[in-house]
Amino acid sequence: MKGHKVLPSVIVARSLLRKPVFFSLLGFLFVIYLYSSPSPFRSSPSSSPIIIPDNYQFYSTYRPPPHPAVAMPSVRISAAEETFDRKIYGGAGDKAHLGGFTELDLMGISPAVWTLMLQYFGVKSMLDVGCGKGVSTTWFALHGVDALCVEGSHDAVEINLMPDKAKQVVEHDFSRGPWWPSKTVDAVWCVEFTEHVGRNFHANYLPAFHQAAFIFVSHSHWGGWHHVEVHNDVWWKAKFQAHGFVYSEDLTQMVRETAKKEKQDNIAAFRGQNYNAQHVWTTMQVFINPAVASLAQHAHLFAEDGCYEGRENGQLVHKPCGEYVKRDGTKDSTHTAMDPNFLPLEITPEQDEKWKKLIQTSLPPVDEPPNEI
Repeated sequence: MKGHKVLPSVIVARSLLRKPVFFSLLGFLFVIYLYSSPSPFRSSPSSSPIIIPDNYQFYSTYRPPPHPAVAMPSVRISAAEETFDRKIYGGAGDKAHLGGFTELDLMGISPAVWTLMLQYFGVKSMLDVGCGKGVSTTWFALHGVDALCVEGSHDAVEINLMPDKAKQVVEHDFSRGPWWPSKTVDAVWCVEFTEHVGRNFHANYLPAFHQAAFIFVSHSHWGGWHHVEVHNDVWWKAKFQAHGFVYSEDLTQMVRETAKKEKQDNIAAFRGQNYNAQHVWTTMQVFINPAVASLAQHAHLFAEDGCYEGRENGQLVHKPCGEYVKRDGTKDSTHTAMDPNFLPLEITPEQDEKWKKLIQTSLPPVDEPPNEI
């Protein structure tokens, strides 16, 4: 209308409506309104809250929490409370979910695979999760590996065979809370353990797995003492991959074939029996944890010699790099010798015999009924 005056406020409003930043500011103020006043978009104060225990701590299982782990030993029970029959299994005085170990379970013992772990994988430090009395862990310890054993059964810890239990054995019940080693290790060895721990407690042992570069882990395909998680390979593969571990089919088959060949070679073990690591050659899976494997302190892993010797049955044959005598008798020093820190640990017959003697003397005399599976 001619002569009509436009109010200053209208002029300002028109100006703002032409600016995109105005709408961004308006949206921001709307979000603040939603979160500061009762709204149908949010749960009302009368909604049932989720009850979180006061002592519960949230953390990602992709890596251990930043604070030191506190070991939680098993809660003991009295003879009167122990109303169940353990049959051949140890665990006297432990709650029913613990124990389950035997004096000697050859189905989980494989020196051939352990040798592969040292010489091919380059393992120099390890954690045995669910180590029982330490039959496997002692092999590593007596072969120069920095070995640590974690076990929930107090009965098993009492008879553990590790040379220095105060420093090498941790008593921890994973149903009570999480635990993990204070430093990273080259490998976790975990046989006859996962089937005993309900998935509601998996977040308690996964931090320990996340401290290792390699995870060698088996599972059960049948029932047994407190077997509460019996699944096939696919389930466990997906489970651990969901937590960031990288499954290796090649390494898995390498380990399984090594254990199978050990059985086929009829290598003498104990009490007139041969090695038969059935848990290993049937269900063991190998996972890589890149978050640890890529660290500088684990650069020595994958310790296979790199210099070419030839081929045998179509397969590469390696030799240590450095000066050596060729077939024609001349010396070849063109290949730089490997840094000793990157070489695998040496395995000697004396170490093997020392371990076998330790295990043999821990078993009952042969005239007593053996407590085996």
